Amino acid sequence: MNQMLRQLILGADLLWIVISFGLAQLLENFPVPNAAGLPSSIHVSAVLIAISVWTALYFSKDLEGFCRGWYLPTVVAQVVVGVVYLLGSVLAFGVLAQHYYSLWAVLYLGFLWPMGFIAIRCLACWLVKSGAHSRGKRRVVIIGSGRIVRELLIKIARHPELSMDIVGVLFPSDAEPSKEELDLGSDTISIRTLNVLDLMQAKNVQEVILAEPLPPGRELEQLVSTCREAGLSVKVVPQHYELYLSKAKLTEIEDVPLLSLEEQTLPVTGLQLKRAMDFIGAACLLVIGAPLIVLSALVVRRQRGKIFKRELRCGSNETCFWMYRLNIDRDEQGLQGYERFLVQFSFTELPQLFNVLRGDMSLVGPRPEAPERVKHYSMWQRQRLTLKPGLTGLAQVHGLREQHSSEEKVHFDLQYIFHWSLFLDLCLVLQTAWTVFLRVVQENGLTSAPLLKPTPNAALDIGRMLNADSTQSGTD
Repeated sequence: MNQMLRQLILGADLLWIVISFGLAQLLENFPVPNAAGLPSSIHVSAVLIAISVWTALYFSKDLEGFCRGWYLPTVVAQVVVGVVYLLGSVLAFGVLAQHYYSLWAVLYLGFLWPMGFIAIRCLACWLVKSGAHSRGKRRVVIIGSGRIVRELLIKIARHPELSMDIVGVLFPSDAEPSKEELDLGSDTISIRTLNVLDLMQAKNVQEVILAEPLPPGRELEQLVSTCREAGLSVKVVPQHYELYLSKAKLTEIEDVPLLSLEEQTLPVTGLQLKRAMDFIGAACLLVIGAPLIVLSALVVRRQRGKIFKRELRCGSNETCFWMYRLNIDRDEQGLQGYERFLVQFSFTELPQLFNVLRGDMSLVGPRPEAPERVKHYSMWQRQRLTLKPGLTGLAQVHGLREQHSSEEKVHFDLQYIFHWSLFLDLCLVLQTAWTVFLRVVQENGLTSAPLLKPTPNAALDIGRMLNADSTQSGTD
């Protein structure tokens, strides 16, 4: 992302940390000054500890808010979990220094920090989307067709900090995108390859993105060469880009570029920590949710006879296990009353907490799928089976549920595996609560559209679809 923007957000965060300490001290001493406050040396040390911890979190966890695309629930979850880490560090320092903050001071900081951090990120997002910032946007044309172009358009739309204005999509005549993927519109025009540069210069295009697959040939090479000579920046989306989910490591053997494709597995200590948190979290949730589970079981028993149903699912390393649910068909039409309430809030999944305690599942991870689906997995999709399935996951907080294809969900599941941390698990737990709330307030509370689905009103800001005729004569 824009490095200057990232540094400005961090600078504003650190300034807010200092201001918040001062405000917390003023509020704590209001209306009667507290003569037994912390010594100034301890206070300054606590501020420095907070600044150091937040800076480390900011860079290690990408807390600027734009890393995975601007999405307010994700921003809020990251900030809240980050503040928990921050408060824990400050309180631990106070214990070691044998100087303790009062409960009111902790509450003030716990309120001021997240409110300020979220406001800073919302202001940054508004600034990058504002009209003043749009004057500095790079005008971009994408050359390619099919699914990759569609995904690229949606992801660029989710990253306003990139300052990219999509002028249009240029696709070869023998690889025209289907109307289901891109709305061609009535202003689609057909041009020859030699006229492409003239058109892009007329549109003041500054950057070209080549999205595979593209038909090979001298015309494409000539087009790229001509664009570079004209001063246009050229970027390439490599073939099979989805096979790697980390930051690409580019190496070079003379003039041949090589992209590393790395597999990610969780370290043994990470797996042990995750298992411990799963057991503690599931036990706590069972204790808290016990009254609801008992009441739900009584209602289901009275209406349907059988309380639970079990479904065969594939776990880690393709080991099958029985997954439990309340005996309510979520896809059944006409659910009413208490049953509809249970389905809307996903309380039908609460029995899976027993699966977590048994070690079949985790609180957070890829959702388990039936063996019938798994046997059709590609080698790439089977990577999601390297980790225990979860009650919720990255795909679920982006609106994907069981009725969506495995291919749609595996993108998110592999991202989760590659970037796993306890911090990410806590963020996803908070986002799950938000996702459940959204599912209830939507007009159709039993469905949730995925975040990366194209919008029917073509909100991707595609200015014009361009057709490059690759069958012309006399181009050489």
